[in-house]
Amino acid sequence: MSLKLAILGLLSLQPASGYDIKRTIDRSVYFIWNVTGPQIYTTLRTLREDGLIASESIPQVGKPAKQIHTITEQGKLALEALVNEPIQAAVTRDEVLLRVFFGNFADEATMLRELRAYLDRITSERLYMEKTEARVVARPGAREKERRFQLLSLHLKVAQYRVMEQELEMFLERESQMIKAEQADK
Repeated sequence: MSLKLAILGLLSLQPASGYDIKRTIDRSVYFIWNVTGPQIYTTLRTLREDGLIASESIPQVGKPAKQIHTITEQGKLALEALVNEPIQAAVTRDEVLLRVFFGNFADEATMLRELRAYLDRITSERLYMEKTEARVVARPGAREKERRFQLLSLHLKVAQYRVMEQELEMFLERESQMIKAEQADK
């Protein structure tokens, strides 16, 4: 359902091709919902079959026709219904946390290296999200009111990353101190 919600939400902003939707997801909601191209095209087909979107084939020179998708009135009603449903707790499938959970089975040096690399990645992503927020806030435009919830989702993800960074930094510092103490005892 979340992909259906994401696509209907994006198409409510403006008509788009599947490629445009993927690019928009990668530039906007990727930090909370990321998908592959095939998942998008499968969902677009289902939405079209359900009458929630309409698709128009636009001819292109030297390329296959481009499908531009537009949300229908029925789609707008479905989007409104989806957004007004009670919020359910998300089912998390996080490979990183699963690997951390079973980290005692990994080579310690490898696990610590991977945790440092993960810390670097989430720090980089957080910084990118903060730059994105600064750009949006600097140019509020006509949709400033609508963007308040988009910014809230961004703030929540940034806050999650900050806490994750703090926890990883504390853990890695404790591990580093333990390793130094073990080496000093030898």
